[in-house]
Amino acid sequence: MALLVNTVFLFLVLSVCSIFCSDDNGTFFYFAYGSNLLDKRIKLNNPTAIFTGPAELKDYRLDFFNYIKYWEGAVATIVPHPGHVVWGALWTLDKKEMDRLDKQEGVDVGLYFALNKTVTMPGGISVEARTYQATKLPSFDDLPMQRQPSNTYLQVIFLGAVESKLPADYIGSLLTINPNGQFANETIRKSLGYPFY
Repeated sequence: MALLVNTVFLFLVLSVCSIFCSDDNGTFFYFAYGSNLLDKRIKLNNPTAIFTGPAELKDYRLDFFNYIKYWEGAVATIVPHPGHVVWGALWTLDKKEMDRLDKQEGVDVGLYFALNKTVTMPGGISVEARTYQATKLPSFDDLPMQRQPSNTYLQVIFLGAVESKLPADYIGSLLTINPNGQFANETIRKSLGYPFY
């Protein structure tokens, strides 16, 4: 019964949002699977972000690539992989923040590129959402040290996954990722506040 009520509620929210969150209203859906899972993190640069709900991206896997100095470790990307699923948070943002989001994701320096993908929310509702993928995809192998995320980055993803109510088995799979033992620099930890600083 609770699933039915949640599905009906979600359908109503998305129906209303399809009217009021359309391009005419200047908003867009954003699918976050990395540090922007965490409300506190996404709102550092995108204060209009509104959590819409959890969503899954089919036929992709979560991976890590490219050491980023301020995180002191590798950052997340999605990689096409038939049969796999990446869960994330679906956010609604003002279009005026799209450039800031692109810059945060490193589009301007060629780290990621933006793409629109169909993501599915619990209850089977699918929407088109903007997301980001690394310009150079990692190979599918064990996670070598240079592709391991820092303890801080992994904690941000984990807490964001819990906060976004991602499925328990997916959250459990995040606990199997080996961190590199490093902590993000003081500036990012301070901006995130407790429990990171």
